[in-house]
Amino acid sequence: MKTVRVYKDNMREHIFRSLFFTDTVIFFGVGILLAISIFVLYKFVFHIFQYGLYLSTVFIVELFFALVATIKIEKQSIIKVFPRAVGHIFTKKEYAMKELDKTTSDFSVIDNYVLRKNRLIAIYEIHPFDIALLNEEDREQFYYKIKTVLHTLPGKVQIIVRKEIAKPKDYQEHFFSVYKDAKPNREKLIENYVNDLTNLLDLGKFQMIKYYAVFSTSLTSTKEDEFVNACKRLYDMGIRFSSGLELAQITTKQLKKDDIIAYFQTHFRNL
Repeated sequence: MKTVRVYKDNMREHIFRSLFFTDTVIFFGVGILLAISIFVLYKFVFHIFQYGLYLSTVFIVELFFALVATIKIEKQSIIKVFPRAVGHIFTKKEYAMKELDKTTSDFSVIDNYVLRKNRLIAIYEIHPFDIALLNEEDREQFYYKIKTVLHTLPGKVQIIVRKEIAKPKDYQEHFFSVYKDAKPNREKLIENYVNDLTNLLDLGKFQMIKYYAVFSTSLTSTKEDEFVNACKRLYDMGIRFSSGLELAQITTKQLKKDDIIAYFQTHFRNL
């Protein structure tokens, strides 16, 4: 019965690397070079060559080299990983396509507005109204008022619904409403409730749903007159939107500059 031997070869490596300069040959070659280097160092540099000192130094160095050479990173020898890592750091990178610009390079925050190319944007935070306890008639009236607001807007509006980490300031209105109707003998109990809830929110493990309305208008140039007119148009849109929602007991608030920056910082790292 004939036996067949199968030899595996890596076509990406040079033939001399596969046949002669194998990992074993390189390992023993480096070990021999270390021994020769230590001999030259003691014999011709320090001029203190002693066989005991030389052999002990060679043993320690060779042992350390063997330990380092056998370390593996993700099942690969460090001897193979380290040269590739050094080459990757110092070689010029080639990308398959053009690199993307910074995610925040196409807009800027000016006062309480977001300025993009030929557009000026205002963002309003919407505080919703809980309709769970409304009867059927009141709920129909609520939906009717919402539709009326959307149909009477002077321009388009974008509604953003997103989850955010809840913070204590998001519950300030709730805390005030609890204190408002509280009896004097229950203030201590409410204070403990507020402190416990604030401590839980500070942990940053609770999420809440927030609603935003985004208005935009054209801005042909950055001249002061054009900018003022664009701000007036956005202010008019916001007033109409807020006034209509107030009929449905929904309040809105335009985001200030610090609020806008904090809003975008949750999405973009380089803002």
